[in-house]
Amino acid sequence: MSSGLSISLGWPLIHLLAMVLGGTLCGVLLSRHLVSRRSKPFTFRPPKNNRLFIWVVKRVAGIMLRRVPKIVEVDVKEEDLRRLRELKNHRVVLTPNHSGEKEPYILFYLSKILREEFYYLTAKEVFERNILEGWLIQRLGAYSIIRGAVDRHSFRMTRQLLGEGKGWLVIFPEGTACGQNDTVMPFHQGTAQFAFWAYEDLAKEGELPPIYFVPIAIIYVYLRDMHREIDRSLRRLEREVLPASSLQPSNLYHRLRSVGEAVLSANEKEHNVRPRKEASLEERIQHMKELIVSRVASALGISPPADRPLLDRIRELLNAIDQLVYHEHEGRDYERRLHQIHQQEVRGFFDDVSRVLRFVALHDGYVRETLTAERFLDVLALLEHEVFGRRRNWGPKKALVKVGEPLNLIQYYQRYKNDKRGTLQEVTAALESSVRQMLNEFSFPTKPIGPGL
Repeated sequence: MSSGLSISLGWPLIHLLAMVLGGTLCGVLLSRHLVSRRSKPFTFRPPKNNRLFIWVVKRVAGIMLRRVPKIVEVDVKEEDLRRLRELKNHRVVLTPNHSGEKEPYILFYLSKILREEFYYLTAKEVFERNILEGWLIQRLGAYSIIRGAVDRHSFRMTRQLLGEGKGWLVIFPEGTACGQNDTVMPFHQGTAQFAFWAYEDLAKEGELPPIYFVPIAIIYVYLRDMHREIDRSLRRLEREVLPASSLQPSNLYHRLRSVGEAVLSANEKEHNVRPRKEASLEERIQHMKELIVSRVASALGISPPADRPLLDRIRELLNAIDQLVYHEHEGRDYERRLHQIHQQEVRGFFDDVSRVLRFVALHDGYVRETLTAERFLDVLALLEHEVFGRRRNWGPKKALVKVGEPLNLIQYYQRYKNDKRGTLQEVTAALESSVRQMLNEFSFPTKPIGPGL
């Protein structure tokens, strides 16, 4: 299995819930207790499903959808729900696309509709960054995995959950979200590996039940005209990155380009990059991405092949960073102190790589090729995150959900025993292709933004 599997789950709804359940003052104080530095090695966080707590959260799930990700409707066709209900009492792994921090809400909402108990493979940083959030999501079924490492505790727990068939498992095979509503990043092969490991355990007991992998596509559309929100976001960014003298009346797209170019120029200046005069905006953006990736790779002492897709190289860097940050040195006290200093230096690279990830969507064609409010606000959210350090959520939105044809992994087990690598690639490609196809099949109820606006 690739040790690069990582799942990024964001649960900001827990902040709101903490204030409701724990008292306003207590909730605020605990929700602000961020763990920015580790004083001791990270420990595995197992799932601690609390049925009473899950029942309470499900009761207010609709309110939280509207309040936090501003989703006022989840549209799942009855035929899709029927496809999922037919899998009741089976071992199931749900593999949705992951464009941002909203998908965990949708999956939790699905668990409410289906009356199933879900477990969520969750990135370790979610448990670290906020003590209360980590404690609460464990009670909802989340458990941790360290990205880029052979996390034996997490692997063992996943095998156990699939082997025992206690509840359905949610894994985001992309591992990292790039912030694009209708874009799918390459899936990790490690997702399918879990099922085959479970089969190895089950085979010892003489039992080989089906394990179904279910591709799920989720996309979001705005339910009203968003020109005012777009204009306000552009005004915030323009005040921050553009001189007042350069602000002139222009259409939304040209204003977005001006802001994006200003952000790019600031980063070029910071990294001592002098672009060629004839270089296009697209070429300059790509050059910055490659430059940052190559510098971080060099600092970490790794050299991913240049012909590999950029997103794959970004994820490899994130994996390498986590491997170093979460590695516990077993030497003497002095050696451990030196190692801790190095770990803090490596932590700084995370911001650089995350910046490249945000820049992935900032290419000149993403908005221009399909000029919709959804794509426009995707890019504005990334720009606001880059400039202000905070990703903004707009609404009201509708979440559109499609459920693909389940993949029964028992049909691949014999092939897996003969050709592990090839079978993992085949299953992963089938899941990824299904999600991509479903995203392409969505019909958008919103109209494109007029190019002259």
